[in-house]
Amino acid sequence: MNALIIFGLLIALMLTGMPISIALGLTVLTFLYTMTTVPIESVAMKLFTGIEKFEIMAIPFFILAGNFLTHGGVAKRMINFATSLVGHWHGGLGLAGVMACALFAAVSGSSPATVVAIGAILLPAMEKAGFPKRFGAGVITTSGALGILIPPSIVMVMYSVATNASVGTLFMAGVIPGLALATLLGLTTWWRARKNNYPRVMLFADRSSLQATIGCLFGAFYALVFTAVPPWLLGAALATWLPNAGFAYFLAGAFWLGLAPWTTKSKWITRFVYVGLIVIGVPMGVSFLLIEPFAALSPLYASFVPVIVMLAWLSLIQACGSYTKIAPTFRFELMWESLEVWRAYWKSIWGLLLIVVVMGGIYTGIFTPTEAAAMSAVYAFFVAVFVYKDMKLSDVPKVLLSSANMSAMLLYIITNAVMFSFIMTDQQIPQQLADWLLNQGLGPVAFLLAVNILLLIAGNVMEPSSIVLIMAPILFPVAVQLGINPIHFGILIVVNMEVGMCHPPVGLNLYVASGITEMGITELTKAVWPWLLTMLGFLLVVTYWPPLTLWLPNLLGMH
Repeated sequence: MNALIIFGLLIALMLTGMPISIALGLTVLTFLYTMTTVPIESVAMKLFTGIEKFEIMAIPFFILAGNFLTHGGVAKRMINFATSLVGHWHGGLGLAGVMACALFAAVSGSSPATVVAIGAILLPAMEKAGFPKRFGAGVITTSGALGILIPPSIVMVMYSVATNASVGTLFMAGVIPGLALATLLGLTTWWRARKNNYPRVMLFADRSSLQATIGCLFGAFYALVFTAVPPWLLGAALATWLPNAGFAYFLAGAFWLGLAPWTTKSKWITRFVYVGLIVIGVPMGVSFLLIEPFAALSPLYASFVPVIVMLAWLSLIQACGSYTKIAPTFRFELMWESLEVWRAYWKSIWGLLLIVVVMGGIYTGIFTPTEAAAMSAVYAFFVAVFVYKDMKLSDVPKVLLSSANMSAMLLYIITNAVMFSFIMTDQQIPQQLADWLLNQGLGPVAFLLAVNILLLIAGNVMEPSSIVLIMAPILFPVAVQLGINPIHFGILIVVNMEVGMCHPPVGLNLYVASGITEMGITELTKAVWPWLLTMLGFLLVVTYWPPLTLWLPNLLGMH
């Protein structure tokens, strides 16, 4: 009975148009004062203790980092990098939008921020290139939702606050599902673009799509080798002189990060590095790695191993070069697209490295998730103001104020949601719900289906933060009793929130995209349906195939 009164009062207040945070607070206070004997002192104490969790501090830092990156030109460089990689396929700019959203999601943690940052730049370019406005709006609105699934994620922090699940494990669990959903959204984009013969972005007019693809793949490979090998060799050399090996590799990486972009501006330095590192260095490195496996062979036969590796590698490069109308091995040049990918990569490297700072710091144990959030904010400020110089110091107070406003709004919602959770626990409503469901014989399969339906319905009237903070404490105990992994359950909730952000009437991404595209909500809803169906299909996969979520955390030993 008490549960019906609480939820009835909450729904009645929400139907008046009252903000959810205030409706939560009024519901709690009304019930406490009229139907319980809980002293007022405990209410005041709970308001403060509810938000003193260390993990909550990550939220304002991730918001600040996202705002610095949104205003700091990182999105523009990520779009250029994504376009250089996939722009030559059908619907190239749309595919670049999906990829750019995935990359920006990995540094911002917010879906609306991703839609704003990528959409404001890419949508006008797509319309100018001849794409229908509906197509571009559908791509960016749904791909922007990756911001809460690909870590870091503010919604995952909310789930952690509500259930005491590990934020670091949630972040790692979101990597594979995030990449899988980005791939599915990209395939949907490609299929619709191919079906409707939408334009491609060819860097060089006389190239075929396969030639361009080969060139781009080589460019990505060159960029990765060029990023990892020189600082590793330099760090190994410095480690013999310095007492701290970690500091030696840090110095080497910082030095190379400042030097490498300069090398891409000189044709002769590019050729020298290409020949020394790619043409000769890669097969030599592979040969050294093969010495031990082939140690049992006689010296005569073992000596053929590096020769065979070198010939096979040079033959592959030569064959690809001949097909793409340029012979990079013997003319000592990169394929045309390869050089474009290489340069676009180095122009965006400072933004991409934020992924390494956050995820690498958490996994290696250097940072807690909250400390990683603080580091990301400092790093984003440094990149936006001093590296890319797209933001002036005079703009920083405006970004700080905007971040403070957004953080205060979320913290106010959290405070009231914590109070709502307190009253639910005090009245033992989650326990009663769990007992009722178990008595009904509801197994994990039926329960997860019911959870999906409930969360999708809630997504029609509430925004993600409120849904997580209200529903997670109620549903979580039932999931645990049914043997459902808490991390898997958290990712399932996050994917539901993604879907909710892309459909009316309160889909945040729809309203953000509406402001950018100047399209009505009804028209936008029609535009997103192919990608929304893809997301619903993916939700079923996440729900009933836990290894997709849990494989990476288990591999890393995060239980």
